Amino acid sequence: MTETSDASPTPAAPADRGGTTADASLLARLRAAAHPADIAVLLAVPAALAAAALLPTDARLALAFSYADPTLVTAFKANFVHAGTDHLLFNLALYALAAPTVYLLSVLSGHRDRFYVVFVAFLVVFPAVLSVLNLAVPREGLLLGFSGVNAAFVGYLPVALAGYLRRVFGVTADRELAAGLFFLGLALVAVLVVRTPLTYAVAAVAALAAVSRLRAVDAGLPRSTDALGVPGEAELAVVAVLLLFGGLLGAFPPDPVVDGAVVNVYVHLLGFALGFIAPFVTFGVAPAVENSRAVAAVRQLTVSVLPAPGRSS
Repeated sequence: MTETSDASPTPAAPADRGGTTADASLLARLRAAAHPADIAVLLAVPAALAAAALLPTDARLALAFSYADPTLVTAFKANFVHAGTDHLLFNLALYALAAPTVYLLSVLSGHRDRFYVVFVAFLVVFPAVLSVLNLAVPREGLLLGFSGVNAAFVGYLPVALAGYLRRVFGVTADRELAAGLFFLGLALVAVLVVRTPLTYAVAAVAALAAVSRLRAVDAGLPRSTDALGVPGEAELAVVAVLLLFGGLLGAFPPDPVVDGAVVNVYVHLLGFALGFIAPFVTFGVAPAVENSRAVAAVRQLTVSVLPAPGRSS
């Protein structure tokens, strides 16, 4: 995002692999759990962003969210237009890394329906919410770009990764793991943004919170290479961790001024925090919310439109 100066399920044993044999390849399990239409859904976002980039500059700026004249229409649409080619390419690259990784973690942990609940929320609800919350910091200029939504996908990585490790490796302290990774990310963000005694204090508190959460995870981690599963399983987890912190490094540059535009680190922080908190609460702390009619409706829509393999539509 840029502004211009203008209840968790019981984990399966590592040998279960979601109903396939223990030695089934990662690709074979993915083919069994995924749906071909999922690829089209994932590609729809970059296609829409690229199409919006073809609009004339004046038309794109007209869709930007103005702090001086905010509307709900521009609050939503501003997230899908970009200031220039570099701005667009950065967001396409981050989406191409974050969204498919979250999808793979979700599908391989048996939570394809959760992915679609999150996917719909991030694309339908988050754009307007992130734009409106920007009004809490009065300033002049325009807000536009998909990076706030991208930050939400990065924020969801700890939740998706924890669910994956629980299902594939039997890591039972999945909620502690998700919270620990989030707090580690928050500590990193605090030292990347404006460096003041306050941000250093936030980083210290977040780091302590991360340590306290991750200590509870240690007992459930694999203790030998034999416990790492089939090739690709542990590597996917490592990629997810690297993407989590790499994505934050990209979203919070040391110099927020790029080519005359100001990187809106505030909306990036909002996206990262809400992208973690909303699913973490919905799928973990408040199972009643996960089983609510609204979430059930999205799940039913997913099943009817994009049925899983082997399930009639």
